[in-house]
Amino acid sequence: MKVLIIEDEEQAAKRMESLVRELLPHAEVLGVLDTVKKSVEWFKQGHLLDLVLMDIQLADGISFQIFEQCDVKAPVIFTTAYDAYALKAFKVNSIDYILKPIDKEELRQAFAKLSTNTSPDTQQMLSSIEQ
Repeated sequence: MKVLIIEDEEQAAKRMESLVRELLPHAEVLGVLDTVKKSVEWFKQGHLLDLVLMDIQLADGISFQIFEQCDVKAPVIFTTAYDAYALKAFKVNSIDYILKPIDKEELRQAFAKLSTNTSPDTQQMLSSIEQ
């Protein structure tokens, strides 16, 4: 599974990457981006990925601006300190909306939701985190 983290707070990004590696040990974190601009450039390059973990408030704007500028085909789990954007999040490829600080069990449950939207290989890997 290929994962992209979009988070502008360094400590939050490190924690998220650590949780991904713990809960999805076979996952590959393709990168950590901290701005709308870098994220749009990354998606426009056509990278293939299976999941995006995305903060809403970024260094240069709101992450919803990414969806206005490019096509994000991968499922998204939003991570944020704000609950005000929950409805808007589900109008894009969102499969969950987790409030910070990120709870490991909540993230595990969000990953489990992926199993209905992914390939058999990814489903097999995700089922291992439930055990």
